[in-house]
Amino acid sequence: MQPLTFAVAVVALVGFGLLSIFNALQRRQAWHKNKSSEPPGPGLIPWVGRIHDLPVEYMWLKFAEWAKTYGPLYRTQMLGDYFIIITDEKIAEDLLVKRGKIYSDRPQIRSLFDAKSTNGSMEYLPLMGKNEYWARQRKFTHSYLTEATNSRYYGILYHEAKRWNMRIINDPDNFAFYLEDMAAKVATSLTWDDPTLSEYCDKSAWGLLTQMSPAGPLTNVVTPLWHLPFFMNPWKIAERKRHDEQQAWWMERLTTTRALMAEGKARPSFTRTYLEGEKTGGLSGDYEASSAIGMMALVAIFTVAGPLYYFLLAMVHHPEWQKKVQAEIDEQCGGRMPELTDMPNLPVLRACIKETMRWRPNVPTGVAHELMEDDFYQGYFIPKGSRLLPLDWAFLRNEKKYPDPDNYRPERWLESSWPTYQEPLSQFPTIMGMTSFGWGQRACLGQSLTRDETLIACGGLVWAYNIIKKKGPDGQIIEPSISKSNSLLIVKPDPYDLAFEPRSAARKAEIISQWEESDLQDRTERADFAKAAEEKMKAVPVAA
Repeated sequence: MQPLTFAVAVVALVGFGLLSIFNALQRRQAWHKNKSSEPPGPGLIPWVGRIHDLPVEYMWLKFAEWAKTYGPLYRTQMLGDYFIIITDEKIAEDLLVKRGKIYSDRPQIRSLFDAKSTNGSMEYLPLMGKNEYWARQRKFTHSYLTEATNSRYYGILYHEAKRWNMRIINDPDNFAFYLEDMAAKVATSLTWDDPTLSEYCDKSAWGLLTQMSPAGPLTNVVTPLWHLPFFMNPWKIAERKRHDEQQAWWMERLTTTRALMAEGKARPSFTRTYLEGEKTGGLSGDYEASSAIGMMALVAIFTVAGPLYYFLLAMVHHPEWQKKVQAEIDEQCGGRMPELTDMPNLPVLRACIKETMRWRPNVPTGVAHELMEDDFYQGYFIPKGSRLLPLDWAFLRNEKKYPDPDNYRPERWLESSWPTYQEPLSQFPTIMGMTSFGWGQRACLGQSLTRDETLIACGGLVWAYNIIKKKGPDGQIIEPSISKSNSLLIVKPDPYDLAFEPRSAARKAEIISQWEESDLQDRTERADFAKAAEEKMKAVPVAA
């Protein structure tokens, strides 16, 4: 490191250290003034806090461990940022829902440029502060996702589930790539009517997720480094490249759709709906719209891929439940692939999916909220700017609500002897409203899409295949791990091997014929639409 660079880095670290100490003193003065107490928590080193105790990998396990010592609401600090960890659902409900007016802000993500949109970047809805951009984009997104539940929406889900089944016949070793690609194709079909964009969109999604996660760039942990001057800041240089490429790609998708519309060749999509001008949602223009729509595509990949990965692991490690789901589908669907209209009659399938999401939550740390005003709770003073983590890993392992929490037990949703049992079984269990989807004004808007896509994909796959452990070249079983995963904000398991056996020769033939029929129908519809557009353009008089 050059002397000047080193000096700037030292000054930055010292400056942020002093600022942190000043903020800590202010908090202590506020606690004394209000005659309230600081929440319990581990001893804090000035500015450093307890950052040295927190592993980058599986951080949620350490947070859950601390809760056993300090209780369901405790505080810690990491390099100047003050955290409140919540491990009890009632406390999360009291603060994040009932007091959502002041608990619905988001903290600034250090390694992203203005993710809160304080300066009007308007790019990442789930990360935005509680401001005008967030309010109008949330309304815009809710409107579009609600209207997506029409026949074409369901048609896309069925089409891509059939494609996934067919790809596994041809290339079972690449099932994981096809799993994510299926979710990405659904997303890119809804947003831009172009499933060929799926591979780049998936790459773009994981690029953003890595950048925003504690296990991503060093600057998400050693936060002062982000503020080094740009010319000597490799993290900012890399993020500028990633950010600009992503935003340009989103804008290109919008301008491409506009060009297709001018030729009468744009089929229905979220982007076409926006460009038709009837449902702009009060957005400021094309840049904001391209970002809002692009973010919908990325989130649709995040929320589906993880549960699907873990559902496969659950089925292969618990073959007795795989057989139960298969028997239920065979009995209720008469040998055909299940559809959403069958779901009231498939409680075992729904229970296995919900238990998967409880057993291996998609966002184990929860997504941080930021407090907008000083507040008091149960005698504790919580200062403005505190980051609150609703620890989903802890919620979903509450031993009173979920007896035997570490084990996969779908019967907890099906048998009246369990605390979580609900009737009627034609409606329950359902993943709608699970704590994994967030809290209050920050709850995920895509819950229905996640529900429907996981039901169709999981039901279709178990209908088609026996999912079994794979044997290695030496003939020994390869045990897929249920505990190893990435440590990003949204998790998925580390790569693993599986084998897929069509349940019968007749079932294999049906998988093939279903895909060929769906593929032919899709190609025909696209060709007919293009032909009709061409005929329509020919009929338009040419201006003199």
